[in-house]
Amino acid sequence: MGTVMWVGLIVIAAVVAFFIGAFVTKKQFKQDELKEQAEQAENALEQYRQDVADHLANTGKLVNKMKENYDQLLSHVEETNQLLLEDRNKAPAEPYFSKETTEQLQASLKERRSDRSSAAAQPADYVSGESGLFAGQNKGSEHSKVS
Repeated sequence: MGTVMWVGLIVIAAVVAFFIGAFVTKKQFKQDELKEQAEQAENALEQYRQDVADHLANTGKLVNKMKENYDQLLSHVEETNQLLLEDRNKAPAEPYFSKETTEQLQASLKERRSDRSSAAAQPADYVSGESGLFAGQNKGSEHSKVS
């Protein structure tokens, strides 16, 4: 029985060692997997930081370019405004109508004012006599059409 007992103890020790080894191996495997995930997360974070830094640098360049364009636009507007003001001071204002047309318009305004001086004067758009669609038709023909 001594030998059987020793063999039994060895078998029990082997089974216990097998389970302990499996447990330790699983734990080590999980730990290695977690380390790998942590490294991947650190790499992803570093890549994200680099992307953000690149984006901010690009945004800074674009803002500087936009500022330069705005400054160029502002100087162009100031130059154009200065040229327009100089031209206005150099050249007299051109009338919209020619001299003859202006004189005729002023004369017609004076005539209208004199016509409108009386309270009995007709409005400017009033037409004396017959006008419109029924001009020249007599009243008798209108009554015959109605009946």
